[in-house]
Amino acid sequence: MASPPDAHPLKPAPAKPLTDLDFHSGVRIEELHQLIQEYHARSPNIQDGPELHLAKDIVFSLLGVVQNSDKKLPAVNRYLLLSGGVQQGTVDVDLDVLQHLSLGGDYDADFTLLVPILNAAGVPVTLDMKESPPGHAQISLLPFDPATLGRWSDCCLGDEAYLSAELVPAWFARSFAAAAKDTRVEHRGCITSVVVPVGRCRVLCDLVPVVALKGWPEVAHPWLTQPHFWDGKLKDEEVSGGFYLLPSASGASWRLAFSTSEMHLRKMLPLPLLQAFGAATAVLGHHLSEGLGPYHLFTLVLRACERLPASYLGQEENAAHAWLGLLDDLTACLVHRRLPHYFLPRWNLLEGLSRRTVECLAQELARVRANPSKYLRRAVEGAKEAKRLAKAFQNQNASSVAS
Repeated sequence: MASPPDAHPLKPAPAKPLTDLDFHSGVRIEELHQLIQEYHARSPNIQDGPELHLAKDIVFSLLGVVQNSDKKLPAVNRYLLLSGGVQQGTVDVDLDVLQHLSLGGDYDADFTLLVPILNAAGVPVTLDMKESPPGHAQISLLPFDPATLGRWSDCCLGDEAYLSAELVPAWFARSFAAAAKDTRVEHRGCITSVVVPVGRCRVLCDLVPVVALKGWPEVAHPWLTQPHFWDGKLKDEEVSGGFYLLPSASGASWRLAFSTSEMHLRKMLPLPLLQAFGAATAVLGHHLSEGLGPYHLFTLVLRACERLPASYLGQEENAAHAWLGLLDDLTACLVHRRLPHYFLPRWNLLEGLSRRTVECLAQELARVRANPSKYLRRAVEGAKEAKRLAKAFQNQNASSVAS
């Protein structure tokens, strides 16, 4: 029967996106979401507590001993404390040269401490970036006073007295190990790691000798003029009040780092996105190597915040989508062999990786992406094992104290 002439035809119901399945692997999104939540619930890491505060006091005391040993470190220093160790992506360091320390097996809680080695206040420092790799710079001690130049002469190179990014970490590791005679100290590349036993807890502190500078490097000025996800939520000094030079394996060259800015930006990240980042770090940390680390994932997290609305990233049910998205973003970076640094987009964080290395990394990542639930379950089992090892240490320590 024909419809009356004045009747409007029925409109089809709006299409609803099918978000229950991951198109690529066929895995249920809800399953991935539950695994991510379980991983974080199982993780034994202690983020705060009296043990951490006591461990920090012990580390600060040991740094005082280092300062008194040869007067190289400033008498009054301003450390930067970051939650999580370097294996969690707190700073951009080459993890390939680090001896791996395991959560539960070696430590129960971790943090990173940036230790400024110079007092650069009032010194007209000029960074030389002409002879350095992208994102790196050399710093000459000639503008400093003669006493500073004399103290650091054994860590300088050339007539321009460039402070060596290799010799400084080596000196720091020797000096700190000498101060912490009865404590486990590991020299891991440019990082000095100390495991401080406090009661029934083992606290890992990754110490990084750095050069702390005020202001903002000229090479990063274009980044400040662009709109960002944190606009109106952070003060200018919180984002661009200072930066660091981190040691690297580039001779005299130091790596530019924006750790203070990143610390404030981490506080702006939605919890589901942070959970996705933590789960991705746990999964890929065991399956990717040779040039890729959690800092690369953290860079992708910051870049995701620039293009995706906070209302989407902040929804709890989207943690699994964010986790899959980080894998897909990393895959795209490997395909194009380019991952722009968040603060210095012209700096390609994949620079220097051989084509063969990139291909191997892409193949490893493809295996994870094809069966994401399998690798998330492995991460959950790893968290369970870490918790079991931490509990075994606590019980063993309690038994020895009782006896």
